Amino acid sequence: MKKVMFDCDDTLYDLSWPFRKCMKEFLPNVDVDMDLFYADYRKFGDMIFDDLQQGKITVDESGVYRVEKACEKYEIIFSHSKAVEFQSRYKYYQHHIEMDAPLIDYFSNCEDELAILTNGEDTHQRMKLEVLHVFDYFKPENVFTSGQIGVAKPDVNAFKKCMEVMHEDITEWYYVGDNYINDMQGAKNAGMKTIHFNRHHQVSGPCADHVVYSAKELVEFIKKG
Repeated sequence: MKKVMFDCDDTLYDLSWPFRKCMKEFLPNVDVDMDLFYADYRKFGDMIFDDLQQGKITVDESGVYRVEKACEKYEIIFSHSKAVEFQSRYKYYQHHIEMDAPLIDYFSNCEDELAILTNGEDTHQRMKLEVLHVFDYFKPENVFTSGQIGVAKPDVNAFKKCMEVMHEDITEWYYVGDNYINDMQGAKNAGMKTIHFNRHHQVSGPCADHVVYSAKELVEFIKKG
């Protein structure tokens, strides 16, 4: 039996799906490289993550900020009211996300020990986890958010705190995540084995023990690993 801890966003599902749906609605004819635009949209959100984590801004304020800043960078005219509408629709689509089919099949049939550690405000992250039906497969006491435990990845204490709560040896666990710095560097420095689910073919490196590029490839590796 393996012990595997997962990230949520861009790991259990494709985080870009709600974004791309909104772009089709609000900016269908914009002439930009959508992958680069999305990457910058995420980066602007990361820049204010600490403020979100500390409760200085709301999830909605963070969402409005990142689409406004991304449009500003690409010189796209996009009013504040449209950014507010964009965030509202983004939230709507977040309530309709779906877990990757190979993961559903794996979780439905595996006997491995499973856990989740995801960065983000607790209520918001648990909403997404509920939509993904995570609690059909994961013990509630094995599901952690940075907002809940008070420390965020890549801080090694985020990973260690989860293991302390579960009374587990951190060196026996794999961590699966999409973000090289937050997930791979954080987990590796905490003493975990790491699997980089590099869904969008971003930068990787030596802190990733293994790299996979699809949910199918991830499940195949876990099963044989």
